[in-house]
Amino acid sequence: MQRSWRQDADKLTFIVCRPTPTLTEKSDSPENMVGDINLFLRVDDGEDGDSPPQIVGEIELMIAEKINQRRGFGKAALLVFLRYIIKHQEEILEEFVSRGVEAKMAEKVRGVGDLAFECLSVKIGQNNVRSLALFGGLGFVKLSAEPNFFGEFELRRTELGVQGVVEGLAKAGVEGYGEAGYMRKE
Repeated sequence: MQRSWRQDADKLTFIVCRPTPTLTEKSDSPENMVGDINLFLRVDDGEDGDSPPQIVGEIELMIAEKINQRRGFGKAALLVFLRYIIKHQEEILEEFVSRGVEAKMAEKVRGVGDLAFECLSVKIGQNNVRSLALFGGLGFVKLSAEPNFFGEFELRRTELGVQGVVEGLAKAGVEGYGEAGYMRKE
C-alpha cells in the first residue's frame, strides 16, 4: 500500500503530523501523525462526454482522532497542501499525463492548452458542517445548493494562484513553509 502511494501517478498522499521544532527522523513517527491529505487526479469531460477534457484534482482530508480536530491541523494541512500542489502543478500533471491510468484521455488535454488544473474539488457529506466551513472559508464554492444522490456537496476552487494561498497561510498563523525530501530506509 505505501509503495503504491508513492508510485501511482494519479494520486498524491501526505501524512499530517504535529509541528516539531526541527526536522528529524522522529517528526514523522506514529505518535506525531494526526491524519492525512490526498489528491486524486481525474480527467473530466462533462456529464455526457461532450465538453473539452479538463484535469480536476479531488482533495480528501482526514484528521483521525477527535482530540486532534478543531485545533487547526486540518486548515494548516490544507493550506500547505494547496501551496505544494500549486507550486508543483506542472510536475504533478506531467507525471499524470505520461503514466496515469487515464493517460490516454489526459493526453487530449495537451491539445487544448498548457497542462493545468481546471480546479480543485472536494466532496463533503451534507451534515459535515465543520468541513464545509473549512473548505468554504478557503475559497471552495458549492456547485449546487442541494447535495447529490449520496448526500454530498461538491465544492470547487478555481482560483489557483499561489498568492492567495500564501495570504491564507499567514492569516492562519502557519509559518516556515518548507519541503523535505522523502527517503525510505529499508
